[in-house]
Amino acid sequence: MKVLEFKGKMSLKNKMLIIVAIIIGLFTIGITITYMVNEEAREWININILKKEISEEDVATIAIDADKTQYIYAYDKYIVILCNGKLEVYNNYGTKINELEIAISHPIFAKNGNYLAIAETDGQKIYLVSERKNTMGK
Repeated sequence: MKVLEFKGKMSLKNKMLIIVAIIIGLFTIGITITYMVNEEAREWININILKKEISEEDVATIAIDADKTQYIYAYDKYIVILCNGKLEVYNNYGTKINELEIAISHPIFAKNGNYLAIAETDGQKIYLVSERKNTMGK
């Protein structure tokens, strides 16, 4: 039985591709090891490359007046604030998307998926707020 030998030469293009792949692999391994071992390098990579740092300008805020009695509740992807008969609805970006008139002074809240029920404590009023157009029923 004869063993066949490959006598063809590898093209320059294939050699370059293999060299580039090896360099990228070594670079990736080096960066990974540096990230895992060196705390300063990890912090620099987190801030400058991965953009993990959150600053005050990046965070959505909702202004709340501490002097007023406000009831705050979250349901689905909304945050609602009830104050002085007005229910303000905010989305997950902190943007006010709706304001509803609600005649309840001491509310209790219940949620089920996209629906929020607001009722008067020891009262007879109940409101239902739905996700779709934030409509309200009584």
